[in-house]
Amino acid sequence: MKYHHGVTIRDARESLNMTQAQLAEQWPQASGGTGVSVNYVSDVERGKKHITDQKTLRRLCNILQIPLWKVGLSDYDPSNPNTFCGTFMYDETLSTAESLIKRTWNLRRVMSLQYVEEAVDDLNRLFDSLKTDAPPPVRLDERFQILYAQLLRLNAVVDVENQRYDKALSKFKQMNEIAKAIDHPATLAMSYMNIGTELERMGKQEEAIDYLERARDESFRASKHIMVVTNAYLARVYASAGQKLKFERAINAAIRTAKSMDNFYYGDGTDFVFHSFSGVLAEKSYGHLEVRDPKETLLMKDEIKSQIALEGNIWLDAWIPLDWARAHLMLGQIDESVLAGIEFYQKAKKLGSPHAKSRAYRLLNTIESEGYSDIETVRNFRNMLDNEGDQDGLKELDARYPT
Repeated sequence: MKYHHGVTIRDARESLNMTQAQLAEQWPQASGGTGVSVNYVSDVERGKKHITDQKTLRRLCNILQIPLWKVGLSDYDPSNPNTFCGTFMYDETLSTAESLIKRTWNLRRVMSLQYVEEAVDDLNRLFDSLKTDAPPPVRLDERFQILYAQLLRLNAVVDVENQRYDKALSKFKQMNEIAKAIDHPATLAMSYMNIGTELERMGKQEEAIDYLERARDESFRASKHIMVVTNAYLARVYASAGQKLKFERAINAAIRTAKSMDNFYYGDGTDFVFHSFSGVLAEKSYGHLEVRDPKETLLMKDEIKSQIALEGNIWLDAWIPLDWARAHLMLGQIDESVLAGIEFYQKAKKLGSPHAKSRAYRLLNTIESEGYSDIETVRNFRNMLDNEGDQDGLKELDARYPT
């Protein structure tokens, strides 16, 4: 049987134990009056006649206690400007949410953590309202689910920056469950990638590789943007596992694909990918360190600095000196390593990211553990960090997440 509004009207009438005759007496007229024949009610309920006047349909919903969304109407009534815009504004609200999510990702590149957190909090409130007020069909809509998955991803990123790594992993797994439920390749690939990245952070290399390879495989169903970012992160985890050949293949695939695209260099947000070309180069730089090729990392210095400046990415500008610090340390160039480490720490402070700052402490601990604690520049680095606060919590986290 084909669905029509009469089905909903009949079901509502029967649930109220109301007869067709009783409803006929109360039936609203467009003219403002009430009353129709019982035959008319019967014809409407059987789909032989249709209600075309929205005011009549609204008044009928009020009599029968029918939620407006069940008959394709919204809580918003054009004749009453004081009503709340419900499903009528659904598309507009989700478009606004999508725009805010993309702006928040852009904030992530150019502003400190405080501003990113504020934007994410605003989005959380918006989606809390949507989940509470929107009818079930809206909450199950694929577009809503995709956007909500991206909000989980943003929240997880904030968790990472605040060193809440377990909570971040949990949110990425929630994102993955949503992606699997709607079978959305881009969201699925990104969720696998993020889970793999967190597992790498925990030192679980084999699991990390498995998830990153799943992300790469899903990227073939998605877009080139997804292919670039998943290959870049897969290269990272291959390098962390010491698989040099696979690292080189994956990072070269990411770079070739990125260079074949006019709009990848600036992370335009296609499929919610904001990992621009400087980010791909940064994964290459990091990978060279992990496979013990520090000279290759230093050879990339000018190229990465130029690309970061072109994109205005202050987060990557803050992080990349850590690569140089590690490279100089591997080469026994301790003064240069400390100088790069100090640059990294000072920029990390401006980001307001405990996660970033903790890596400066880790760098110093590594320098000292390799026997350079008596060098004057190293002592000065130690004094500077000691004056910044207690390291105990940071050391504990380093023990739990060794990468």
